[in-house]
Amino acid sequence: MTYLFDTNHCICLMNGWGSPVHRLTPQERNTAEAFGEIGNDTVYMSEVSVGELLYGVARSQKREYNRRRLDVLLSAVPPVPVTRDVWEIYGETKAELSRIGKTIPDMDLLIASTAKCHGMILVANDRHMRNLSGSFVRENWAENSR
Repeated sequence: MTYLFDTNHCICLMNGWGSPVHRLTPQERNTAEAFGEIGNDTVYMSEVSVGELLYGVARSQKREYNRRRLDVLLSAVPPVPVTRDVWEIYGETKAELSRIGKTIPDMDLLIASTAKCHGMILVANDRHMRNLSGSFVRENWAENSR
């Protein structure tokens, strides 16, 4: 199987690596454990998440430390580019959601569209992702629903 992490799962994974178990939140612990159990499965992130994570680094008080952690994450969870096909899915899905009166923040919808375009399972911990149709395959490792 191939997974695409939403930004929140990337953060849980970064926080879960190398930290004493007693200092982790349940979401961080669950995500790190699930990541350690996937075997030959592959995990990616959207390049949208890279932008969101770089924003977090720029706002942090420990920029150098967090940039190094992000570099380690990027070596283990490579980004997938946002292509024209991803934008097509994004546009169609946003229009569909608008017709039924539901919304998802644009960055999250772009991440979800990346997963769908590449046939990946979206791994996210955002309630608004429930607004996506069943054609988006989702799991939430932070809440241990795998």
